[in-house]
Amino acid sequence: MLRPGAFAIPPAPLALTIGGLMPFVGGALACWALTGDVARQAAAYLTLLTYGAVVLSFLGGVRWGVEMSEAMLTPPRWGVMSLSILGALTGWLLLLYYVLGTPSPHVFLIMAAAFAAHWLWDVMSRKAVPAWYEGLRTIASVGAVIALIGAWATTPALSGLF
Repeated sequence: MLRPGAFAIPPAPLALTIGGLMPFVGGALACWALTGDVARQAAAYLTLLTYGAVVLSFLGGVRWGVEMSEAMLTPPRWGVMSLSILGALTGWLLLLYYVLGTPSPHVFLIMAAAFAAHWLWDVMSRKAVPAWYEGLRTIASVGAVIALIGAWATTPALSGLF
């Protein structure tokens, strides 16, 4: 599925992506470590969801940039531009639901699904990005999805809080 050379990632984007995964890993670990401390664990959940929403927004911005670079001679496509904001809107709605609604552990699974869907879109839209971007997105998406599922697994919903 990935192109040859997908994991021949230049050092700078690889290091920055690994650094960008640290809040996901740290957030999931905090959710686990704070089990039993309801208030602090809830803050860890909120922090992780907020970071996920920010990253989904960033990925949408990358898609806009790719679309604009492809559209040097023609106008940007409405469909691509519209789809690229869905990640940001999903992240925002999940945060809003978590903060104002009835907190649900499902927000972590939905956010993980949003990351997986964005990865699939990025991998299938390969024309305007180098092959290594697919590998980079794979590493980042797998890390984010594992962290979000890990946070979900620590939710008190499994013990009755949510």
